[in-house]
Amino acid sequence: MATTTKDETYDNFASPKPGVELMNDGEHKPVRGASFAMLFLISSPRMPIQMAWAAQWAALGPFLGTLLPPFAVQLTQLVGPLTGILVAPVVGVLSDRSTNSWGRRRPLLMYGAITSAVCWILMGFTKEMGEALGDYGDGTTAEESHTYTAIFVIIFYTWMDSTVNVVQTPCFLMIADFAGDRQTTGSSLGQGWSTVGAVIIAAYISWFGAPHLTLKSFLTMLAVVMVVNVFLVCAIAKETPLDKSQASTDSTCSQIGAAFGAIYQGLVTLPGQLLVYAVLMFLSLYGWTAYSGNKGQFFGLEVYDGEATGAGDCGDKCTEAQDNYNKGVKLAGGTTDLIFNIVSYIYLLVLPFLVKHFGVKIVLTLAMIPQSLLMIMAFTMNATIDVIIVVLVSFTGATIFALMVPFIIAVMGEDADIGMYVGAINSANCFGQLLNFIVGSAIINTSLGYKLPVFIGGVFSFMAVIVSAIFIKVKLYAL
Repeated sequence: MATTTKDETYDNFASPKPGVELMNDGEHKPVRGASFAMLFLISSPRMPIQMAWAAQWAALGPFLGTLLPPFAVQLTQLVGPLTGILVAPVVGVLSDRSTNSWGRRRPLLMYGAITSAVCWILMGFTKEMGEALGDYGDGTTAEESHTYTAIFVIIFYTWMDSTVNVVQTPCFLMIADFAGDRQTTGSSLGQGWSTVGAVIIAAYISWFGAPHLTLKSFLTMLAVVMVVNVFLVCAIAKETPLDKSQASTDSTCSQIGAAFGAIYQGLVTLPGQLLVYAVLMFLSLYGWTAYSGNKGQFFGLEVYDGEATGAGDCGDKCTEAQDNYNKGVKLAGGTTDLIFNIVSYIYLLVLPFLVKHFGVKIVLTLAMIPQSLLMIMAFTMNATIDVIIVVLVSFTGATIFALMVPFIIAVMGEDADIGMYVGAINSANCFGQLLNFIVGSAIINTSLGYKLPVFIGGVFSFMAVIVSAIFIKVKLYAL
């Protein structure tokens, strides 16, 4: 019987070879990987990660809307995709190469969780920091200035986007490490946790109103959940580290430079089908960001005809227009998101079985269709109809993210260095968001306001339907 070396034991749980073991004849065969319960735990950091992103769309975007003009809010939101393009692929490559004695993923998870929590705690005091430097006004008069508060929000916004990306990439890879030959199941569990995170944010908004009205409590909740969850996972999930003999002798700067080189290599060497998936990710994320990055403002300003200026500070002295803005923000980030994410979670429970019976091409193509309805929603100022359309869009996002890693492994095989390709496709995600905010900042001041960005998002989503229907060739039916 063949013996198993330390390196082969590592291979059993490494993302480049997600679950292999030697048979008597020396050939490799798939193994099941971690138990379902362990996989369920390992994927749970997707919850606080999604809480952070949901908070960004539901709370910080509308909060910035009370401080800055619309075009400046759009430009500020460029920070998110820019940090994703730069940080996520580098973290993926460095994680794959790490020989840290604690494992490849856990050190980055811990670092990202702690620094994100510190950011959120400090972000809760942005108004006090701004007032200490000269800001004044409570939103009830025309005489007010929030310049320094806005600057601090932008600084913490950038910090948050960077550190949450540090958590997100190794989380994706750790799920793949332990999933064995159940990559679709592992990804679906992760996406399910992601949905739970979004549900928590939506429930908070439904119960307590627009988050910018209770900013300290809201951000403290994010910090506590992130740290507790990641600490628990890192304490229980044990990684087998790479052999120290594989450690790089290059300096940290040289390794970062090499990581950027690997990002470029990953982008230019994407196989045809991964390039198609990257295009799908780009188009669908442009469409989704066109809504989610503007949802509070779309409902608050367009559907309810509200006024954002001063709405974060007016308290019980709000005008009717300011109340309408806060009402729209609450509906978009509260009730709507709550229903959206409940539907998404139920759908994720059956997604592996849909892929098994119909294949990835049909599932992806059909899932792209609901987001195309944003073209209709952009000019439908009926709140009920808009909510229904947003809930249907849940199928699109759940599918494109849940199938990303299984799709990569189906194309590249079990021996591929998937960290590089996860980072590369994540860059396509970020490029979609980046282009959306660039375009949004240029068109947001037209007579159509936030309707036009949402309509263009629907157009991009319809293009994703066409790309998937024509160009997806992968035959993936695995659970």
